[in-house]
Amino acid sequence: MGNRENQNRKQRFRLTRAKHRALQLLGEFFVLRTNDLAALQKNRTATESDCRTARHTLYLLFQEGYVHRIPYLDLEQVTGGATYAYGLSDRGAKEYAGKTFDDYSRRTLDHELAISDFHIAVRRFCAEHALELLWQQSGLKTKTIHPDAYFTITDPGKEGRNTNHFFLEIERSKVGNVRDGQPSIIRKLINYYAYYNSAPCRAEWGIATFRVIIQVANETRAANLLRTFGEEYRHRMFWIAAAGADLRFRTPCDFDERAYSFLDI
Repeated sequence: MGNRENQNRKQRFRLTRAKHRALQLLGEFFVLRTNDLAALQKNRTATESDCRTARHTLYLLFQEGYVHRIPYLDLEQVTGGATYAYGLSDRGAKEYAGKTFDDYSRRTLDHELAISDFHIAVRRFCAEHALELLWQQSGLKTKTIHPDAYFTITDPGKEGRNTNHFFLEIERSKVGNVRDGQPSIIRKLINYYAYYNSAPCRAEWGIATFRVIIQVANETRAANLLRTFGEEYRHRMFWIAAAGADLRFRTPCDFDERAYSFLDI
């Protein structure tokens, strides 16, 4: 009976356009919540009906082994409360060229979701302003530096296509872990400073200059970090913002004077 039920279920399952699109998006973003997927599929703020449809799609894909899920308490979703974070399973990753979410640690789930949130915001910004986005989140551990993501933004309307390069660092912890008078985040950013316009940077990435996006939990931590930079490392390569700050960034050089966006470069 069990084999017959499995056979009947497989016959009923169809890889529809909505399921195919869901798998493509999970390959692009690595991990998404139900409301994230619904908003990306509809290209607008998700309604409760949108989330219900996305939840059913993800459930069917989970049943078929295309996706893996981890329980997650999402206080911001439309329906509120407990839900799941979804990513591609081994099977899904093989077919849709993404990273596998199988055996992923729940301990770092919030960090990965913060990366997805930022990715979604940048994707939306580029679409609104006719900019081209290229995003890379895998295969980064073989480099001298280990960002959470690397991405480029190109303005096709400017001469030479004007491509800018960015490394992303999501930092949710407080400024701490001081060693030799320097917090851990500052030590990490000093490594970026040394990497800037260096031979290893040109060899590994094919670029000389870049900006480092540092996203922290809130405005208080952003202000504290901006004031922590020593005079030697105050450089406009460092762009700092709080989560949910509408992609407005400040630098340690002029943070009291202005904020920058991707349209300023």
